[in-house]
Amino acid sequence: MTGRSRQPLLAGIAAVAFAWQGLCPPAGAAESESDLGRRFAFEAGAEIPLVRDPVVVGYVERIGGRIVAGLGAQPFDYHFFVIRDARVNAFAVPGGYVYVHSGLLALVANDDELAGVLGHEIAHVHAHHLLRQQEATKWLNYAQLIGLLASFVQPAVGAAAMGASATVQLKYKREYEQEADYLGARYVQAAGFAPRGMLDFFQKLASQERYGPGAAPPYLLTHPLTEERLTRLEAVLHTSQWEASPRRQVSSELRRVRLAAQLQGGTLDALDHYQKQVALFPNDAESRYALGAVLLESGSYAAALETLEQARSLGAPGVDREIGRAYLRLRQPDKARELLARAVEIAPADAVAQFEYGRVLEELGDSEGARSAYERAVAAYADLADAQWQLGLLDGRAGRAGEGYCHLGKAYLLRGEYPQALRQFEKAEAQLPAGEQKTEVKDLLARLREARASRSR
Repeated sequence: MTGRSRQPLLAGIAAVAFAWQGLCPPAGAAESESDLGRRFAFEAGAEIPLVRDPVVVGYVERIGGRIVAGLGAQPFDYHFFVIRDARVNAFAVPGGYVYVHSGLLALVANDDELAGVLGHEIAHVHAHHLLRQQEATKWLNYAQLIGLLASFVQPAVGAAAMGASATVQLKYKREYEQEADYLGARYVQAAGFAPRGMLDFFQKLASQERYGPGAAPPYLLTHPLTEERLTRLEAVLHTSQWEASPRRQVSSELRRVRLAAQLQGGTLDALDHYQKQVALFPNDAESRYALGAVLLESGSYAAALETLEQARSLGAPGVDREIGRAYLRLRQPDKARELLARAVEIAPADAVAQFEYGRVLEELGDSEGARSAYERAVAAYADLADAQWQLGLLDGRAGRAGEGYCHLGKAYLLRGEYPQALRQFEKAEAQLPAGEQKTEVKDLLARLREARASRSR
C-alpha cells in the first residue's frame, strides 16, 4: 500500500464481491469467462496493491507468454499481474487473468519453478476448473464467486463475502488439482522449460507445511498439496522428488526481479540483507549492485553512487541507469544526462531508463525532449504511472488540456485511485476532439462509472 488514503483492503474487496451481485446474472447464465475476468481485474485494480515495475511484470509476462504461446488459438487473451505481498501465493481468474504474489517470486529458484506455477494456473484457466466446479455443485452464485476470487488474495475477505458456511469450498477439487498438474507439466515442457521445476517448487511448499499449520503458505489453502498428489506428479514426470539431478541456477535476471520486487515493499529489510551479502561476498558485483539500488531507493544518494560505481568496477552490467539516477537526485543533471543517454541507447525498450532520461531533460529545460522520452517510456510500458503523470503535466503546460487530463487520468487509474481518475477523464472527454483518444476515454469512463454504481448498491 502507498501512503495515500484508501479504504482498507479487506473491506474494499468484500464490498467489490457483494457489488458484483448486481452485475452478474445467476449461475448458468451466458456471461463469458473473459468478461468475468475483465470486470474482476478492473475492480481489483482499486483494491489490490499491484507491482507496476516493468522489470518484475515483464519477467512474469515473458515466462507466462511462452507457455500460452504453445496452447494454440485461445478464446481470450492471457494477462499476468504481480501483487505486492510477501506471502507465497498465486491464483488465476476465469478469462485468462493470472496473479502472482511478489513473495512467490522471492521463493522460486529459477525460471523452471516459476514456469511450473504459471503452467499450473494457466491449466486451471484453460480447463475452466473454477466454473466447472461452480456448475457441478451449484454452491455459489456469481457474487459469491467473486468473493472466492477475492479470497485468493485475502482468505478472510472471501469468508466475509460468502458466509462461514461456504468457507470449506475455498479449495480446488482434488481431481482438478491433479489435472492442472498434468496439463501444466505438458504446457511447461512444450514451452521449453523443465517440468521438473513444478515438482521442486511444490516440494518446497510441502516442506514449509510440515513445520505446522501456521507455517503453510496461503497458496496451499487454495491448492491443497498431499503426498498422493506429489507421487502422481512424480509418475507424470517420470522422476522422483528427491532425485539429485542438475537444476537451472538463479539467473541474473531473476536476482534483479527479486530485488525490484523487494523494493516495492520497502527498503529496510532489503538494506540489512544486502549489507550482509556484501560483507560476506565483497567481490560479488550483483550483491554490490543490489545494495547500491537499495541505498538509492532509501534516499542515501551519495552512498548509493559510491556503491554503484564499485559494482560497475566489479563488472556488474547495466549500472549506467542507476548511476545516472543517483546523479540526478544529487542535482547533477549534466552527469546524469550523459549516463542515461547511454543507457537508453543501449536499451531503448527500458521504460524506466527512458523515464529517468526524460526527467533529466526536463530538469535541463528541454521540455519537448522530455516529452519524447516520456512517450517512449509509455510506448515500452504503458503501465508506468509516473511517465503518464509527467506527460499530463507537460501537455497541460503546453495548452494540450484534453491530452493532459487523459494522461493524468491514466496515472490515477494505475495507482488505483479511481475517483480521481474519473474526474480527470471527465475533463478529458470535454476537451478532446472526436477521435481514437476520445473513444478510449469514453470507454474508461464507462467502466469507472459502472464500478462506482456497483459499489453504491
